[in-house]
Amino acid sequence: MRKLAFYARLAMQNLFKNRLFYGPNLLACTLCAALFYIVRFLAYSDMVPQMRGAYYVSFMLELGTIVLAVVMMSILIYANGFIMKRRQKELGLYNILGMEKRQVAHVLILESMFLGLGSLVLGLGTGVLFSKLALMGLLRLLKFEIPLGFEVSVQGMVETALVMGAVFLLLILRNLWILHLSRPVDLLRSGNVGEAEPHSRRFMAAMGVLFLGAGYTIAVTIRNPLGAFLLFFVAVMLVIIGNYCLFTATSVVILKALRKNKAFYYKPRHFTAVSGMLYRMKQNAKGMHNICILATMLLVTISTTVCMYAGSEEALRRMYPDEIALSGHLDTGEEALTGDFAALEADYRRAVEQAGLSADTLTGRLQLSFAAGRKGDSFSLYVENDLGMSVYSLDFMFLEDYNRLTGRSATLAPDEVLCYNPGGVDLGDTLRIAGESWRVKETVTDYPVHGASFAATAGGSGQLFFVLADRETLVAVDTLQRSAYIDYEVTLNAGAGQAETRACLDALCRVWNEHFPAHGYRTSCRAEAADDYYGMNGSFLFLGIFLGLAFLIATVLMIYYKQISEGYEDRQRFVILQKVGMSRREVRATIRTQVLMVFFVPLLMAAVHMSFAFPMISRLLSLFSLNNVSLFLLCSLITFLVFALVYVAVYLVTARKYYQIVRL
Repeated sequence: MRKLAFYARLAMQNLFKNRLFYGPNLLACTLCAALFYIVRFLAYSDMVPQMRGAYYVSFMLELGTIVLAVVMMSILIYANGFIMKRRQKELGLYNILGMEKRQVAHVLILESMFLGLGSLVLGLGTGVLFSKLALMGLLRLLKFEIPLGFEVSVQGMVETALVMGAVFLLLILRNLWILHLSRPVDLLRSGNVGEAEPHSRRFMAAMGVLFLGAGYTIAVTIRNPLGAFLLFFVAVMLVIIGNYCLFTATSVVILKALRKNKAFYYKPRHFTAVSGMLYRMKQNAKGMHNICILATMLLVTISTTVCMYAGSEEALRRMYPDEIALSGHLDTGEEALTGDFAALEADYRRAVEQAGLSADTLTGRLQLSFAAGRKGDSFSLYVENDLGMSVYSLDFMFLEDYNRLTGRSATLAPDEVLCYNPGGVDLGDTLRIAGESWRVKETVTDYPVHGASFAATAGGSGQLFFVLADRETLVAVDTLQRSAYIDYEVTLNAGAGQAETRACLDALCRVWNEHFPAHGYRTSCRAEAADDYYGMNGSFLFLGIFLGLAFLIATVLMIYYKQISEGYEDRQRFVILQKVGMSRREVRATIRTQVLMVFFVPLLMAAVHMSFAFPMISRLLSLFSLNNVSLFLLCSLITFLVFALVYVAVYLVTARKYYQIVRL
């Protein structure tokens, strides 16, 4: 019992004595535990099943649990590795003074237990304190009513404790293994072991340029949104590998070039900074690479999810241009030629008025919609599994309906079409589909786009709309393909509530069934779709914020430990330089040069990575009908500026701490 009390007292003394290392670690563990508890609290909240888009919310929370656990483990393993490296001499001294490895192991175990219990208690307290605020934020994002009351998730606490316990058990086992393999003499000499001057690695630099160039090329050149989705992670891995190679190899080349520049190198602050960084470039490169990748992940996560949420309303109106739409399928061209659609539309109007809504905005038309792949200057009806093929939704209506809906009096020959090209696709003056061709007489801007016109756009490159001369030509296009229906579509924008809109849509379905009882139909209702869409995008944003916080914690902790580590490594060197005449002002200038040379390179490279990723992410967003590139650019710039301010603040704090360590 006395031994246990002694070990416990020694462990507490060690934690306090090394508070410069353990303090940030405790804070990071506390924040990780709080974030994890909040996510689990929300996952078990009774409010989630009642939310709009509850399925997406639940899925995102479960996904967030997994990702947070992985990020949390990475953060704590990195922090523990840094601390153990800094304490090697101390552990070696314990051995020299007579403590066995078994006894040192007891101290290390108790230290980890105290740190784990402390961070768990503080983390759960912080999580409980902010859990209601997080729930209110999530409900606000989903446009859901915020309830009164306060609750605590016991199950969330248990799961948080289990995850934290598992992580700290892994850290204890890792520390014991390091202790088992170590020798006291090696531990005592660890602080004096430095790196040899690194050689210029031209092959690695070339590989870095090759991998980075390949990743950038994929990101910039891919045009098909589906192809962008498939190749996104390939591009990410190429950039990560290239980034590491360039930081490791190119930084050495640059530092050696600076050393050869006598006008730059033979100045007190430049001489000390360049020589110091050159002899530990392997460590510097790894740290800068990790910081750069974490910063890039943070920028991509936050800017993308903010853009998705900010553009939700625009995307909804793009996917559902009308409040309600019903498209009834006609199985044969004969039905399209002989059907009495005027009588059908009259019955639709009566059904709308009987439902208590105005039928003034009700419009109907005969249309044909299908997906086609474009390669070269022709559309193919067989969409191949080819990343070089762009997939479009083609929408056709005939001239009589077009003139009726737009108030125009256009004319067309049988081999002519009018074209509406919202995406600016280079079509030339001829439309070619499966060997048939029509001359594009005019490009119009008043095509009456309706909800069902977007039925075949998922994963595609965009939409194209055409007006044909008559019903016969419409049916002729239909004979070119048999996988799509000729539809009679009716749309309505009455400005009613969701319940009234749903009742009206049901009435329209009954009218269609009366006229065409053996035919199917599809419907769309913007108000109902908004529930799932806001649920999905709100969940994405909420998860993005939490992951962004986790990445930020990891980035700040990595920067802090990097600065502290280099401060202790440089301390003896600066002490000697001050003893031989270097003033404190010159020491500050040297520190400023050294920190600036390595501190802001990761931020600059993160901005470069984000710039090249921008086109690919923009195409990925188009899969969610978010085609507002200006909005994404604005979100990216604001995210980068905010992160840059935080980065500068971290720089100021860590540079000050670095100077406190190295000065006399």
